[in-house]
Amino acid sequence: MMGIQTMNSTPNQCLFGLTAGDVTPIPKLQIVLLGSRGVGKTCVGNTILGCKEHDGKRTVHSEVRHGSVDQTEVTVVDSPGWWKGFPAEDTPQAVKDEMQRSMFLCPPGPHVFLLVIDADTSFNAKHLDAVTSHVELLGEAVWKHTILVFSRGDWLRTSTIEEYIEGEGLALQSLIEQCENRYHVLNNKNAEEDTQVTELLEKITGTVAANAWQPFIPDQQIFMSLEKKRRSVEEGAILRQKLVQTQRNLLTGMRNKLEEMKIVLLGERSSGKSSTGNIILHKEVFSAGQDEQCHKEVGQVGDRQVTVIDTPGWRRESSCSTEQMDREIVRSLCLSESGVHAVLLVVPLDLKFTETEKVKLEEHVNLFGASIWKHTLVLFTHEDKLPNKSIEEHIEREESLRWLVDKCKNRYHSMNNKKSDLCQVTKLFEKIEEMVAANTGQLFCPNMNDVYQRISEKFCRIQLKNVLKQRLEKEYRRRELELMSNFKTTLLELQEDLNETTSRSDTQGFRGDRAKPRGRTADQKNRDVKEKKMNAKINTAVERLDQEILKSTEFLRSSMDALMPDLRGAASASSISGSLKRHNPTSSFHQVLAWVASLQISTNKDNQMTINFPRSSGYNSQISLMTGQEYSENYRMDFKTGDSEFGFCSDQTT
Repeated sequence: MMGIQTMNSTPNQCLFGLTAGDVTPIPKLQIVLLGSRGVGKTCVGNTILGCKEHDGKRTVHSEVRHGSVDQTEVTVVDSPGWWKGFPAEDTPQAVKDEMQRSMFLCPPGPHVFLLVIDADTSFNAKHLDAVTSHVELLGEAVWKHTILVFSRGDWLRTSTIEEYIEGEGLALQSLIEQCENRYHVLNNKNAEEDTQVTELLEKITGTVAANAWQPFIPDQQIFMSLEKKRRSVEEGAILRQKLVQTQRNLLTGMRNKLEEMKIVLLGERSSGKSSTGNIILHKEVFSAGQDEQCHKEVGQVGDRQVTVIDTPGWRRESSCSTEQMDREIVRSLCLSESGVHAVLLVVPLDLKFTETEKVKLEEHVNLFGASIWKHTLVLFTHEDKLPNKSIEEHIEREESLRWLVDKCKNRYHSMNNKKSDLCQVTKLFEKIEEMVAANTGQLFCPNMNDVYQRISEKFCRIQLKNVLKQRLEKEYRRRELELMSNFKTTLLELQEDLNETTSRSDTQGFRGDRAKPRGRTADQKNRDVKEKKMNAKINTAVERLDQEILKSTEFLRSSMDALMPDLRGAASASSISGSLKRHNPTSSFHQVLAWVASLQISTNKDNQMTINFPRSSGYNSQISLMTGQEYSENYRMDFKTGDSEFGFCSDQTT
């Protein structure tokens, strides 16, 4: 456990070889505030500047504020926060761009970054990953200019900050270490106390002194990239707005007001489906987080009768996807016999819509059949939680969002989930009516037998992939075991030869030097030491090999007992998936597993299942889906490339 230097009770100039007498106020100080949402960044800025501006309001874009503290002119730049516990890859690009823009709002650059952490909640490895991935968007050198500031210090009560840090564990201690032991505590409820601000300014002065009194100079390449991206995004947004308006103008004359409207909500868990349904019906009927089953509600909205069907949200993790959940999602259409006017794909704007989310959404939407896309509209939620830009600019910043909106033929709408006014709902209804007009009034009502068949095929493909993964890992382990055994044999032979050579050398030396004193020379002693070290290294290597050989042998033994899955639609055998989870693949085998997971499995004209490899791999293959009996009798798969053949065989043939 790292040693925590006490910095809260006394200024930290001792870290830089400074005493209180050496510290003189900085005439001009520029500060950038960083941190996740809700940690109190704005309150920290208010405490420093001695005001209550923007208290309680969320920062959606970087803001600059000015003030003076004693003899120092202070500039504070507040930046938008990320979701606590979510890494930078899950943060919308607009938020990350605003974070990077913050360091260019106080030229030539900030003297210090105050990284705000709330002292009233725990801090674990996930939070550490989130913090580091976001802070390093500004550049690696940013850590030398960073001080960790704990907000809500009143929660510590009688404990010291050092006791809190020690109690939180390695994640927080690692962050403290990253900031070179620079930290401070602020009590936001006692903002009038000048002492805590004075001490913070002294610590900031010490940090600036340690950096030769120079500010952090941001990389101009980042600024140029931001500007280039901004221009591109603005141009793309304008083009999309014009295209959408043209499409809507063409449909305006065709649109008829629907006296009855039927809507299905689809989306990921925590996307805001339930709150969206409540806003549409203008009443609290859907409960967030309780969406394990479809839920249908009917309400009168203005002079329309509106039916809203909420569905279970799918999870981000593929391992959590079940056939039962998918069947419940598609059951939503059974709750409206004549079909639905619109399928709203609910996408939150406060988290990045990544390639993974795109794949999961497409996978679930396609269960309904290709014709569903003519009846879909993208509904963006949490509009209030992003920087003040148009929805088109948000779309243009994210490649996956552009794909989704294009797939829905530019039908989209954004909603503020904190507002319940009917204006945004009325605009949504107008867009749905335009979509219905484009579909000549036809409702979406697929053949449910086909839908359930697609679900069965989906999980059949998943089972086949699990079999391939298990077979690949088994073959890999077998070959790895063979290599390790051979290497162990080679090491033991080397050790035996070394010992024999040493023994012969000692015998010959003793005979040749019989008349001389029996004391060993310095060269002989050095040789003895080297030989002992060599023997010790060989013994250590053999012990490690024995351990790895034992692991691989146990894995192979357990894999022989793995049950074959029922490829006709039942859930995959637990022993296959379980064995994969229990064992951590060594070397780079996880890359092989990822490659197998990316295989596209489909059905050819002869109703055979085929595996389509990426074109870049150079492989071509076709695997027929056999019955369980045929599979057991013919337990062999060959992958061919050119004139060579690479095969995985059953235990009997290996």
